[in-house]
Amino acid sequence: MQRSYDHSEDEPLVDSTGALFLRSKRTERMQRKRATRDRKPKAKASLSTLPTELLLEILNYLQPSHVFRFALVDNRFRSVVLANSQLIGHQIISRRYTLLAKCFPLPKFLSQVDPSIQPLLLDTKQQKNLTLHTQPYQHIHPPNPSLLCTCLTCVLTWNNLGLILDFAHWQYNLDVGEPIPILPRGQAVEWNQCLIERNAKIVRKALDNSLWYARILETHLDSTVRSIRRHQANKGNKRKHVDMTVEDAARGTDMFLSRSGPTSLEFPHNRDLYYMLEAYLPNRWWRKQEERWIYTIAGQHDRDLDVVVRFAQRF
Repeated sequence: MQRSYDHSEDEPLVDSTGALFLRSKRTERMQRKRATRDRKPKAKASLSTLPTELLLEILNYLQPSHVFRFALVDNRFRSVVLANSQLIGHQIISRRYTLLAKCFPLPKFLSQVDPSIQPLLLDTKQQKNLTLHTQPYQHIHPPNPSLLCTCLTCVLTWNNLGLILDFAHWQYNLDVGEPIPILPRGQAVEWNQCLIERNAKIVRKALDNSLWYARILETHLDSTVRSIRRHQANKGNKRKHVDMTVEDAARGTDMFLSRSGPTSLEFPHNRDLYYMLEAYLPNRWWRKQEERWIYTIAGQHDRDLDVVVRFAQRF
């Protein structure tokens, strides 16, 4: 008898096969090592992962030149420096260059002067009175009277900042005893024009940006340290020198300049005077009775403007 086949007993086949779980001590050990390696970079602190507030706190303790180098690392660091350059500059100056900032204040923009006085500053007679200080020095670019206040104080402060950068440019020559090139009298030389124009651009940046101002002060501190070392090593120079130790020079601040020392009120009107220039720190004099320096520039800008007004009223 033939057996019938019941189709109702057909059911779909289910694939229940799967990957076999292989337990290997060697594999587990390698996985643990890999997980440890992956965690280490995340746990390691780096500048790139610090919040902006901490970055700014660190930058405030650096030298200005280091801050500018920091800004070249990547776009984030550059944006942090650009957005906070005024704050960074002020903090660095207050920590490192308080004395130099008193000796070398910034000139004022013409736009910062009372509008009623601005035409008086631009008057031909007033500009002629400043000829002695605005004459075309070979080592300093003259100020632009349409941009800057040209009262006597602002002209002198502009000249001093330009002098800082020119003096710094020739430090190598002074260190190794290589003569500074002599320029023909009354003639413009291309390389010299490029140099003083470059210096003028840097000073103009400092008028808007305290970080650039701090950079100029840092430059002069470096020039002053190098110059003091040269004069200390010159046994034939019996003049009174600035007291500076190795620790003072390494500290990177101007605090050692608060000690008594020779005054430097005379402006170096040519580069020949660089050879004997030890520490050019104008706008101060030593009060012997009180054993401290007196800084004389404060308030002088306003007094000069009063002189300009009185001079104009006489004509």
